[in-house]
Amino acid sequence: MIFWRNLLRARVRSLMTVLGIAAGVGLFAAATAITTDLRQQIAAAIGEYRFDVVIHEKRAPSPFSSRLTPAQMQALEARFGAALTPLVMGTLNEAWSAYAMVLGVPPAFAQRVPLTAGQHFAPGRAEVTLGEIAAQRLGLGVGQSVSIGGSAWRIAGIYRTGSRLFDGGMMGDLPAVQRLFAPDGAEPHYTLALLATPDRAGTDRAIAAVAASYPALRAIPGTEFAGAIRLFRVVEAFVGTIALVVLLGSALVVTNMLMMAVAERTREIGILMAVGWTPWLVLRMLAAESLLLCALGTALGNLFGLGLLHAVNRLETVGFGWLPLRLSAAQVLDSALLIAAVGLVSLAWPAAVLWRMQPLEALRHE
Repeated sequence: MIFWRNLLRARVRSLMTVLGIAAGVGLFAAATAITTDLRQQIAAAIGEYRFDVVIHEKRAPSPFSSRLTPAQMQALEARFGAALTPLVMGTLNEAWSAYAMVLGVPPAFAQRVPLTAGQHFAPGRAEVTLGEIAAQRLGLGVGQSVSIGGSAWRIAGIYRTGSRLFDGGMMGDLPAVQRLFAPDGAEPHYTLALLATPDRAGTDRAIAAVAASYPALRAIPGTEFAGAIRLFRVVEAFVGTIALVVLLGSALVVTNMLMMAVAERTREIGILMAVGWTPWLVLRMLAAESLLLCALGTALGNLFGLGLLHAVNRLETVGFGWLPLRLSAAQVLDSALLIAAVGLVSLAWPAAVLWRMQPLEALRHE
């Protein structure tokens, strides 16, 4: 345990190294958890309700900002019939949430969503079914009202899809929700058209048919929906940048700590070499110190990342249920492997110094 005693000899420096690693790991873990979780939620929802093809406006930056006209939707319904499900979705800035997610769906689709209380909304009425997370955060139940678009909407029931993203929102009748997102006098629009196909060949045929007959629209497999959302690509690029900063920053912090340790213990290292220690044995001791600091920094960093997720989730500028509240084992392992690699790479400079060190010169060092 000589490496542990060595770290305790410079408690402040060791502590600052651990905190520096933890800060980077926490940001990396939190950002990775957000992007991974959102992708998994959307993919799970698409798979659960068997939507094999997603049709959206070709010029839209992402499917969520798509706008399909009534004429386009009528043409799609005439072509694909009951297999097609029109959908309206978006966020509204309400007093109770800056990003209140509201979905407009046909009654047939609403009936497929399981309820935990009450019943599904009645078509043609100012009624919604409220997601379980939204109901908990707002403290509302069946029979009460929620303000949407300046009007009171009765809560007919509480639903649970298993996706926090959608369980943090609400569902209403398609035409009524369309009017919420259409300014006065503007033509109502749709966001997406979801299409169920019998098999992979049917999916390919539907995508080809949309490409050939509807030049203003784009059809993609449901499995690629999350990847088509530009926000995810931006956040993933951000996560990659964070990973690079964490890698470089942690490497500099650990390398600096090891070089200071070598400089302060030059005479001790000379004594060890004089009694038979090889540079490899000294380097192994430094490697143990480096990996221990990295392990402590990783553990503390994941706790920091978890706390960051909980804190951000409470902000009013974040929609209900949008952010995860835990880190998966795979994400913890990824951060541990990243920092372990940093700890090993940081040994390169100290190793070069040790291999050039002569025992007699080290013994004369003051």
